[in-house]
Amino acid sequence: MRLDKAVVMTGRRGQGPSGAKDVSPRTILGLPMLERTVLTASQAGVREFTLIGDDSEAGKAILSSLGDDKRFKEKDMRLEYVPLSGLTDLVRREGLRGRFWLMDGDLFFAPAVLEKAAQADPGEDRDLLVVHDLEAGEPEGRLTIKTADDGRTITAFGGDAGGRAVSFAGAGLCSGETLARLAEAFTKRGSVRLDADVLAETFDPARTAAFDAGPDFCETVTSKASAKRAERYLLGTARKPTDGFFSRNFNRYISTFLTRLLLKINVSPMEISVVVLFVGLLSGWLVGKGGYRNAVLGAFLFELASIIDGCDGENARLTFRSSKLGGTLDVAGDALIFVFFFMNLPIGLYRSTGNNLWLILGGLSLLSMVLFYVQFSIYTQRSGIGNNIVAVVKDIEKSAGRPGFTGKIDWIASKIAPIYRRDFFATWVFLFILFGAAKIFMGILAVLTPVEAVYMFFYSRRRLRQEKTAEVEV
Repeated sequence: MRLDKAVVMTGRRGQGPSGAKDVSPRTILGLPMLERTVLTASQAGVREFTLIGDDSEAGKAILSSLGDDKRFKEKDMRLEYVPLSGLTDLVRREGLRGRFWLMDGDLFFAPAVLEKAAQADPGEDRDLLVVHDLEAGEPEGRLTIKTADDGRTITAFGGDAGGRAVSFAGAGLCSGETLARLAEAFTKRGSVRLDADVLAETFDPARTAAFDAGPDFCETVTSKASAKRAERYLLGTARKPTDGFFSRNFNRYISTFLTRLLLKINVSPMEISVVVLFVGLLSGWLVGKGGYRNAVLGAFLFELASIIDGCDGENARLTFRSSKLGGTLDVAGDALIFVFFFMNLPIGLYRSTGNNLWLILGGLSLLSMVLFYVQFSIYTQRSGIGNNIVAVVKDIEKSAGRPGFTGKIDWIASKIAPIYRRDFFATWVFLFILFGAAKIFMGILAVLTPVEAVYMFFYSRRRLRQEKTAEVEV
């Protein structure tokens, strides 16, 4: 089941003991917490958002901010703000009598939490609260729930009652009747803040079940400590499962550190892409000047461009600014940097040695690269695999053993495909040049690039025929 309605509380939650200085920031990794909550929920299929808060003036500011943001304009979303004084009218409206998600405005969560919670829905007349295990050192102000040993049956809200203590994560799946009780509790207190008393008044243990978020992140940010946990979680989501060995074990640690800093000064993904392109082209220009020092500096910048190249994607994913155009420009920029660098490498070797052989090998490599990218473009458009070379590399890695791909050449290709990832190439070209082996690397390149182009030619055609045959059989 997929629910597309959510009621989001925008009132400031309690921050633990009175007078505590451990107050969470309002913005984490370049995005206000309320905006992140709404955008994350939209990834899980929520389209109608009713934001409730203490006063109408705050609501006008919130709607103005969200309404001017193109990230909200591009999505098919309906946003409405209801102040405390309008909660009674909200309850009376027929459109919100169905089931809805209840969310804290400072909630950080994986979209999978809503999807899994919806599958565990206990029924139309019961509520479901998302919980997680209490961690050591959590503040006393955390909203706690007592459950039976099964972890699903709620025995009490807070207090000294027996049972297993868990923490309310800040999200729930509720009915229209629950909305009425929640509105009554907020109105009585004159504030839209979900504390332990409101939780106990609103939800009946006999009609409410607990859903353990398990390994999926789901937590309301109420302190600096919880903000750090949320930031660590978000930076983890910036990584990609398709990362190669060097990206996964080295580059991502540097790129996520840089991304964190760049988000603080509101640098956009497109601006990062421009910097990557500049650094990448500069690396090619330097290596083409000839000489060991220029070659090392150029190779270092080539590696740096590869590392920073991860920042634009991380930035886009963390701030919901991913776009098809951005992805296309990123791939085009990567290809331009790659070709420009390896076009200049043989020129630099020629200037250093005066040997025409390097120009011949460079011309062969350049022609092979152009042919490869032509084949790559045709294949990705016809197969719909995506315009990212990593997707093609992953496809080749999985090709061994498929019908029509059982030969030794295909087996070898599936094993060495990772060397064509940019992170692999950038790191190894830097190491070769650093240790004075630029000639050896150029020789290897002169062999690999024609092989790559020829294999891509035959591989893409066999793969497209295979897909066409599968479609006919279906």
